[in-house]
Amino acid sequence: MMLNKIPFPISNKHWQSVFAIVFLSGVLIFVIGCGSSGPDIENFVQIRDAPSDYTTADLKAFGFKTSKQYDIEGLPDGLDAWKGFWGLDPYDRHDYEIRFYASHDIAVSSGKAMAIEATGAEFEASRDTQTWTEGVKDRWQAQGVTDISGGASRQSKPRPTYPNWAILGNMVILCDGLDSEQSLIRCSELIDNLLPSTEGQ
Repeated sequence: MMLNKIPFPISNKHWQSVFAIVFLSGVLIFVIGCGSSGPDIENFVQIRDAPSDYTTADLKAFGFKTSKQYDIEGLPDGLDAWKGFWGLDPYDRHDYEIRFYASHDIAVSSGKAMAIEATGAEFEASRDTQTWTEGVKDRWQAQGVTDISGGASRQSKPRPTYPNWAILGNMVILCDGLDSEQSLIRCSELIDNLLPSTEGQ
């Protein structure tokens, strides 16, 4: 009678190789998935027109909370200005400053330079000589902040509240963040909720 051959046992080294391949594949899929989520900032359009003019009612319609109205005296061609907060996660909301103008063209011609002056390094360098002084204190984080929105804690030094800005239609939007990229991500998230779905994508 012939005996069946007993297969040669698989070595521990072989199993270690299989495990390593499976593990690395999982990590690669995770990294690709994380990298593809969220707004595509490389293609973000910082200035864009809109199908209609906006008011605070349009912002409040999707959950934006206004917290302070600013006196617009000294804001060239400004019609209204508000500080408020909003976020995709209602438990992780972010600060915004919204300035309204009569039209998109005026928002660009009168509001762009003012947005640059009020954000990022430009604001840090000139916060004592701002053209429009209303709300200057709100645009500076004197104590710094701790940010955990990216899954890891990041502590910032005292810095401008709004590192960057965007213009949508008749609105100039200043967006908070620890750096310019994070600020633009938050601008993009807000804009995507204002534009019709076919345009916000």
